[in-house]
Amino acid sequence: MTDRAAVSDEQPGDPAGQIPSPFAPSFKCNFINGAYLEIQGDSPNRYRVEFQDLDEPEYVLQCEVPAGGWVRSPQSYFVRWAIEVFELSGNKPVFQHRYDCREKRVYIGFESSSLGDTLAWFPAVEQFREQHGCRLICSTFLNGLFKGNYPEIEFIEPGAIVEDLYAAYRIGVFYREDGSYDYSKNYSAFREHSIARAAYDILGLPYAETKPRVKLKDLPLPMDKPYVCIGFHSTSQAKYWNNPKGWDEVVRFLHYKGYKVVLLSREGKEYMGNRIPQGIKLLPEITLDIMVNYLQHASMFIGIGSGLSWLSWAVGCRTCLISGFSYPYTEMQDCIRVFPRADICSGCFNRFRLDPNDWNWCPDHKGTPRMFECSRLISGRQVIEAIRPFL
Repeated sequence: MTDRAAVSDEQPGDPAGQIPSPFAPSFKCNFINGAYLEIQGDSPNRYRVEFQDLDEPEYVLQCEVPAGGWVRSPQSYFVRWAIEVFELSGNKPVFQHRYDCREKRVYIGFESSSLGDTLAWFPAVEQFREQHGCRLICSTFLNGLFKGNYPEIEFIEPGAIVEDLYAAYRIGVFYREDGSYDYSKNYSAFREHSIARAAYDILGLPYAETKPRVKLKDLPLPMDKPYVCIGFHSTSQAKYWNNPKGWDEVVRFLHYKGYKVVLLSREGKEYMGNRIPQGIKLLPEITLDIMVNYLQHASMFIGIGSGLSWLSWAVGCRTCLISGFSYPYTEMQDCIRVFPRADICSGCFNRFRLDPNDWNWCPDHKGTPRMFECSRLISGRQVIEAIRPFL
């Protein structure tokens, strides 16, 4: 993405724009990854630049800038800024601009390629477009899930150059080098609330759990017998259901109730030492379109804290999520949630920064008999009793 942005088009003399001055330089402002002001020209004057939060007027940032200089706000998330420039000599106002992106080009880019993050965050993009009336450009790593269902949004691929922008925002979870939250990019402590809310906070929107409109292809009915889909695998051992008998017990129960069981995880029969239970239907090919088709006709999906659970939720399939790795508020609330007892260690995802390079990451009990107890002590009976009323 370039920083070449067409911003205010107000003419000199407009009270909302530049005010004539004997040594009037030109001013360029935009809201690309923060409020930005550049003072162009050879004026000998120095200027005081003020950034004021229009929604919290007591919050004002100011600094001195010479002609030829520039300044950017430390916050890159959405703030409805007012920018005002004064000549230091005489305190004379020479430029004013209030944030208004209506009918202007705004870019929102996703920093995560995760299926779950993308599905959780995307509804905030459409809500931003509707609220502000902007011409919105968006890049995700999974554009195909949404194209066609959001005709007012222009989709581009990550890394593509975008020009003539008024504003730009990046959606993600950002840390500093010491592992603390980067509050210049994140408005809030994102591990302390729903994953989905991170996008709403960055875009300055009120949060309410909202399902994205996922593109559904008109594919044949995948099976003529009632079936349940499961998501067995994940990207860290801590996210797995680590009870060695749990899945076998649940699959036997589903067979007894007359259901076939279909595996949607792409990793197949075994991954990182985790073997799937017996009696599961494996698909010869698993694409997103095939996953969506199976989910929209399934009686239920049973999974863990992975993107497949978010996909099931988005499609509208009844979803059972088994996890002690994260607190129940972390994922979608419209689901059947199976969580360990209160006396069992849990919620490490919400209390620590996950180390993606450590497959056996277990910050509280790694290398001890209590390792992964958060999911290991969730019994098959707990899951069966949770899903029984819905079958």
